[in-house]
Amino acid sequence: MNLRIQYVKINSHYNLLKIICYCIFIIEGMEKNPLRETAYAFNNSDIVASYDADMDVWHPNRVKMASIVCEILPFDRTEHLHFLDLGTGTGYLSHKIIKTFPNAKIDAVDAAALMIEKAKLRLNNHREQVTFHISTFQDLPKKLDTLSHIDAVVSSFALHHLYREEKLTLLKYVQSILKPHGWFVNCDVFKSTDAVLEARFRRLHYQGIQERTRKIRHEEKSLDEISSALSDKEKKDGDNLLLLMDDLQIITEAGFRTAECFWKEYREAVYGGIK
Repeated sequence: MNLRIQYVKINSHYNLLKIICYCIFIIEGMEKNPLRETAYAFNNSDIVASYDADMDVWHPNRVKMASIVCEILPFDRTEHLHFLDLGTGTGYLSHKIIKTFPNAKIDAVDAAALMIEKAKLRLNNHREQVTFHISTFQDLPKKLDTLSHIDAVVSSFALHHLYREEKLTLLKYVQSILKPHGWFVNCDVFKSTDAVLEARFRRLHYQGIQERTRKIRHEEKSLDEISSALSDKEKKDGDNLLLLMDDLQIITEAGFRTAECFWKEYREAVYGGIK
């Protein structure tokens, strides 16, 4: 009888351990899902339809940051340049680049097919200059393995969805396809090294959203409502913000000779490197 009781206890513990291991496996699989940040989060007609209007409320610095990308690149405006736009979204940054460099050719990448369709509308007058690709960042080195001699790789509010190791893999690929002295420039968000500063920066962000919501949408939102909505959005989108110094370190580890922050305001920055 004692042996039977002991066997039942051991067997129960073993089954419990199997259940725990299975749950961990499922959770890790969900966390590492290569489509979590793009196709699932952004391949949604409602999100795509309101994306640009939402960005005007959430991240109005997008206008300034895109201008800095075009300003920092040391190219003659009449050159026939080749760009790669990572996470092109609705084509906002690609459109700014073509306006600045009218002879440019762009390979525009996004995992969300619906975003690509919206980008095609924005870039309709420049369709002969833009080639669109539907791909996750994780699959990009395999899907665009023939790209080379790129003058500049750019991105806007997209790479913060990646884990550190994924970002490093992607930037190694970026470095490999750039021309000598080619540029990588990224507009994105990051987190602060200090909890007090992080809280203060977020508070200022919420206050700005509150003001723009009132001015643009004629709606009243409390700071708590805005904080809760953004927190939910960050989780749904799979945001994985790093420290700015970590992002610069990744650029160095990827083989760039230079890693530099070109512009910064609170939790937003334009940074990059030169091959």
